[in-house]
Order: sequence, then structure tokens, then C-alpha cells
Amino acid sequence: MKTKLFPLIYAFVFLVLMSCGKKQETKQETEEIIAVQVQPVSQKSLSEPIIASGVLSSKSEMKLAFKTGGMIKKVHVTEGQFVKEGQLLAELDLSEIDAQVKQAKLGMEKAERDLERVKKLYADEATTLTNVQDATTGYDVAKQNVQVAEFNQKLSRIYAPASGRILRKISEQGELITPFAPVFILGTGESAYIVNVGLTDRDVVKAKLGDVASVYLDAYPNEPFQARITQIAQTVNPATGTFEVELQIQPNGKKLISGFVAKAEISSGKGPVSLVIPLEALIEADKNKAFVYTLNPDAQSVSKHPIGIGAIFGNDVAITSGLTEGTQVVTKGANFLSDKSKVKVIKN
Repeated sequence: MKTKLFPLIYAFVFLVLMSCGKKQETKQETEEIIAVQVQPVSQKSLSEPIIASGVLSSKSEMKLAFKTGGMIKKVHVTEGQFVKEGQLLAELDLSEIDAQVKQAKLGMEKAERDLERVKKLYADEATTLTNVQDATTGYDVAKQNVQVAEFNQKLSRIYAPASGRILRKISEQGELITPFAPVFILGTGESAYIVNVGLTDRDVVKAKLGDVASVYLDAYPNEPFQARITQIAQTVNPATGTFEVELQIQPNGKKLISGFVAKAEISSGKGPVSLVIPLEALIEADKNKAFVYTLNPDAQSVSKHPIGIGAIFGNDVAITSGLTEGTQVVTKGANFLSDKSKVKVIKN
């Protein structure tokens, strides 16, 4: 009986061993490969960012106003409307202005008659050359008065200086407006968007042309827009007591509209030089210690490394120990890894 059982036992053991071998082989074949993005450890000058706020506007914006004051008789366009170059946008009540033009023309006609009369008297030797010169001057002054009156009459209407869109209508029909008070803000095309921020004297000395900044808009929360300083005022704004700095931003393919509230973090780049990695590369961070995954030389697997971290500036983390410049660290996909995980590096 025992003799008959031995072959059956051997066969069963053999089948179990074969099954285990196949499972182990299948497990090795199906080991997961995780897609990651990497970035090299680099040196960078770190400093506390300069924080400021402002309002988004377009470089192509134009403020349109009447040269003279008065009652707005008619507004011919609406906010958001597209207008063509030379199109009439608004006009004042011209009753007073037309009267001034007529008065100036009557004065010129009288000066012209006086000049002709004095010239005849001079030809008859009945007056002096001085009187002729005075009459000539009077006529020239009257002629200039007509030109001034007609110029003011022309600028009592607002015409579009270029084709564009009415971004904002500030005044309405029937309002009494003062000279040079803006009536419209006209956007004349697609151009760079800027943010004007006010810096204190302590901060403005740290900033320089070309400094980079991250701009955050309430319309797109948690999405930074890259920007650079393009202008720095050399005198204080008496209304705010700050120095105006212009930041030109990249739209990132987003729809931007003048008037968006903006917060800027300007990096002056005047701090000490340190080894830095992106904040998203850190895992298991605890005070001044953390871990990162570094890409192995075969570029197909990663290793988990302890590091020492210092200050954090925006998205940059200063490294105090554990890494060398040029080491490739995993920035995206780190949360799905473990030591010796197989990876596939994809481009940013």
C-alpha cells in the first residue's frame, strides 16, 4: 500500500514546486514600472521673496478724455464694444464751445478790417508805421485765438485713435466732466500684460531689472504666472508713498482681463548660493530631515536617500547634506515609489 502512495506523493510535490516557480516567474515578469519625472540638483541664490500686490493691466491700454470740460451730450459706444479707428465715441454739449469759436472768428474779422484800414491810412501817410505793426499783431493774435477755439472744439469729441475694444466706460451721458478726466479705457490689441506693484524703499533697493517673480491671480488660484521686472520708478509715488515697479507676465495660455487682482512674489536673487531641489521632490519630511528618490546610473530604477534640508523659498528647498550637484531626483511620481522601484523617466 505504501509503495503505491510514494509515486503519488512525489507527483504532488513536483506539481506544487512547478506552480510556485511559475508564480514567481509571473511576478517577476509583471513587476510594475512607474513613470516619473526627474530634475537635477542645482545651485541657486536664495533669498526671502519680496511680497507685493497690484492690479493686472495691458500695455496697449489707452485712457481717452476730453481736453475741455462740460456736460457729456452723447456716449455712442458701450463697454466691451469693438470700435474702429476714427469712430466717434462720445461728445460734449457744444453750445458754449461753439459760441467761443464764433466769438473768436468775429474777433479775427474785426482785426482784419482794422488792419486793412490802418494800411490804407499809412499809404496816405495819415498814420505811422507803429500803428500798422500794432494792427498786424492784433490780427495775428485774433487768428491764433480762432485756431485755439477750433482745436478745443475738435477735442470736445472723442474719436478712437486706433481700432480696439472698449475695456471700461468710466463716465456716462449727462455727467458734468472736468478737462482730461478719463471717459474710456481702450485696449488696442493683444499685447503684454503687466502688473504695477508698489515697493517700500527697503524693498526697492533689493530689486533690479530682469528679476524674476511669480504672480498669483485670484481668477486662477494656486497657479503661478512667471514674470520679470521691466521698469522700476526712480521717484516715489506721492499718493502711496511707494516706488512703482512694473512686472511683465506670461499669460500661460489663459484668458487675462485688465483689472484682475494680483499678488507678486519677487525673487531678488541676493541671498547665499545653495544646493536646491524642488519642494515636490521631498517625502517623509520632518523638521530639517527628509527623504528623496534619486535615479540610479542605469536610469531604470531609483534609490531612497536621506537628506538634510534648510530654508524653503517658494518652490525651492535648500539642501544641507545628502546630495551633490547634478544628482537626478524624482519630482513627480515619488509618492508611488519605494526603494529599488523600477521606473521610466518621462520628459517634463
